[in-house]
Amino acid sequence: MKYFKWISLFLIAALAVSAVAAKIKLVVWCGGGTEREGLEAAIVEYKKQNPDVEFELVDVPYAQYEQKVRLGIMSGDLPDLVTITYPYAPGYMQYMIDLRPYIQKHLGITPDQYLKAMYDVTAVRIVDTKGEIRYVPLHFTMQCLWVNADYFKKAKIPFPPFGGRSEPWTWEEFVDVLKKVKEANNLPYAMSMQRTAERLFCYLGIRGVKILDENLEFMLDKDPRAKQVLEEFISLFKENLMVPAEWIAAQDPNMAFTGGLTAVLWAGSWSTLDLLKAEKNFVPAYLPKDAEWLSCEGGRFFGAFKTGKQDREEAAAKFALWIGWKGLGYDIYLKKTYHMSAYKEHEVDYDKEVMKQVQAVCGRLAEVTPNWVVTVRNSTVYSRLQTPIVSQMSAVIAGQMNLDEAIKNIRKEYEKLVAELGGKK
Repeated sequence: MKYFKWISLFLIAALAVSAVAAKIKLVVWCGGGTEREGLEAAIVEYKKQNPDVEFELVDVPYAQYEQKVRLGIMSGDLPDLVTITYPYAPGYMQYMIDLRPYIQKHLGITPDQYLKAMYDVTAVRIVDTKGEIRYVPLHFTMQCLWVNADYFKKAKIPFPPFGGRSEPWTWEEFVDVLKKVKEANNLPYAMSMQRTAERLFCYLGIRGVKILDENLEFMLDKDPRAKQVLEEFISLFKENLMVPAEWIAAQDPNMAFTGGLTAVLWAGSWSTLDLLKAEKNFVPAYLPKDAEWLSCEGGRFFGAFKTGKQDREEAAAKFALWIGWKGLGYDIYLKKTYHMSAYKEHEVDYDKEVMKQVQAVCGRLAEVTPNWVVTVRNSTVYSRLQTPIVSQMSAVIAGQMNLDEAIKNIRKEYEKLVAELGGKK
């Protein structure tokens, strides 16, 4: 009798160990903050349907993202899943699994139907040159302005399109507005802007200057207007219209804006949730117009790294497609983060009126943005050139080098990248 009792206990223990062993743990690198909140909300629902999957979320600050991913690729110490911002995505496609075999299996549609459901500017970014689908869209964003409506009311300045003005400011008008709103509210600075190559790309594009042209030629030392336009950007910091610490020390621009130290935030639709939490009268507005009127589409993709572990790759692909498809985990993520959908005719039931304003502003900016903005930023060379651009411009703003020297250094990095890549791609 004791013999059978011990056998039974052994079998129960063995089954318990087997059940534990059957669980799969997926490690996810994400950007933290709002993005993490959205992922956590979706994961709670996913685990109800898939109790055999566990998750470990690891926050990676935006400023460290590229270095973290590149070091992980070199060392082989990679997560199962990673969120990738638009500009960095082309450089890491080759390390992601092809999701096409899993789309029919887990979504019940063809890869072609999957791509056609998205906005074109999104679909083109998740497919490599072989037609393989390497990412799912996590969210879609557009750069725009956010204004402190109370400050603008005090300064008696209308703003577009929800503050008494319908058309965008010209660049000259915009700079004058920054000066007036700063003075009227006795502010130390007028505008906040995150230190990224994407913001600089957008500013330069509006002013009619390209970092790279459609053929991926480096233009900052060829375009006769480039130096002048860059000097005007630097002058915004010298005149305390922009916050030097945001570009010299990567200070969070939301700190100054939500703290009432600036009246304008050059950010985008992704800022909605953080600004709602501040419980102030912040309203989205159009970017200014100069030689061009444009914005930069962006957002995050979700990719599953090639780990060589079939069971984990399968689990990672299944979760990525669930959280990246409308009507499934995607809606949970969007409602939590107040991000916009990357899918056509996809209505999300947000509970905040401001999202209608965000969608109206960003939708209009998406309509007027020319194709070259997408073409250039969907290249590997631009993806890899972002870090040198930021480091060199930060040094100029800090007074550590002159602009001519910075442009020469960026040119050298560009030529080095083209050589490494075997061409402009």
